[in-house]
Amino acid sequence: MKGMLGGSVLFPANVSQGITVQKMEWDFYPQSGGLGFWLGEFSHGKLEHQSPTDQFQQRLDMVDETTLRIKDLELDDSGIYSARIWLTKTLFKEQRFSLTVYEPVPTPQIDHQLESKTPGGCNVTLRCLTPRREELKVSWETGGPHKALGKSVNQYQVSDIGQELRVSFWNSSFNSKFTCLVSNPVDRKRASFDLLNICQSDEG
Repeated sequence: MKGMLGGSVLFPANVSQGITVQKMEWDFYPQSGGLGFWLGEFSHGKLEHQSPTDQFQQRLDMVDETTLRIKDLELDDSGIYSARIWLTKTLFKEQRFSLTVYEPVPTPQIDHQLESKTPGGCNVTLRCLTPRREELKVSWETGGPHKALGKSVNQYQVSDIGQELRVSFWNSSFNSKFTCLVSNPVDRKRASFDLLNICQSDEG
């Protein structure tokens, strides 16, 4: 499962209809390592007992008798959540949920470098500027509605890591607007640049 910093996430336990759940206990094993710990015990959809030292404090509640919700997600909430679902006083089953919390994607900026210019068009390098994070994916689109660009054609070439786009633009040949899309598994942001701002001929 994936969550965004500051958002919320639901862990719906898989319990067959008609089965009464006596109580549920939840444990947490941090992705960053270290010892796991007991989160609390829920009975009839309410928190009856909670670990007094855990990082979640008032951020846990039950949406219904079998669904745990975590609010105001923090990066340290990434990890494995284990539920013990007690069906009777002596019978229980276990389920596990894996959660990764991501930061919101920062809004990118586009830097441009004019390589050459003629009355008919120009050659430009566009760079998508964004903080370096492993989970961020950079891609390029053109037009509106946005249409994804492939790796390369005659008119443009995308660098291997995706942050640079080299364009051979002729004023009447194709769409002049290019958009940088930055995304991670939970969020995406765009920035656009119109080549006509720098490529339009001064003549006429």
